[in-house]
Amino acid sequence: MVKSALPALEESASAHRLLKSRSDRRREDTRRKLLRATYEIVAERGLEGLVIQDITARADVGYGSFYNHFPSKEAIVSAAIEAFRLHTKGMYENLDGLTSDRVEAFANDVRVWLRVAKTDRMWGWFMIRAVLSGNDFRFGIGDLIRRAVAAGIEEGVFRHQDVDMARETVAGLLLLATLKLVSGEVDDDYADRIISTALSVLGVPDASIREVMAKPLPEVALPAFLAAA
Repeated sequence: MVKSALPALEESASAHRLLKSRSDRRREDTRRKLLRATYEIVAERGLEGLVIQDITARADVGYGSFYNHFPSKEAIVSAAIEAFRLHTKGMYENLDGLTSDRVEAFANDVRVWLRVAKTDRMWGWFMIRAVLSGNDFRFGIGDLIRRAVAAGIEEGVFRHQDVDMARETVAGLLLLATLKLVSGEVDDDYADRIISTALSVLGVPDASIREVMAKPLPEVALPAFLAAA
């Protein structure tokens, strides 16, 4: 009787799938290490002078293996910025639908931003360094602010008629506030004062500002960096 080779073939295929899965996991783990290292280095000192050797040394990854994952330094920086965007997006998705009030929603977005900048200084520094680098990330942040301001003006809750100037003013306040918070140079009420000022710039009445700022800030967790990458 000729013994069937099917069981042996199935066992071989199963072993191959397991081996491939382990290989994929190792590859993904190496990619995450490289991205995490890039995130940390950019947060610490910015993009100027960043070299691949710095990234691989921080990630404890062989220099040559870098190119198995990214074709250039510019590519991994872009990937790290995209991972940061997803990182932050996950936080703001938790705020969606909590209120239909445009002023309160805007205030919550900014309050959460500043709270995270204070509690996760690496997040704050990365955002600052990426914005100041002139990278396209800066314009992405600006567009988000512009859309929020434009929507508020359209609904009549924001009364600043120059959308671009309102965006520039609010973005400047946010950047300055983030820088001061990550540097630990401010009093406990600094973030609330910045948000109240931003709302005032947008033409929100003082009584409405006080009402919004008196409400408790929603508890929103910042997901782990690279959780969505």
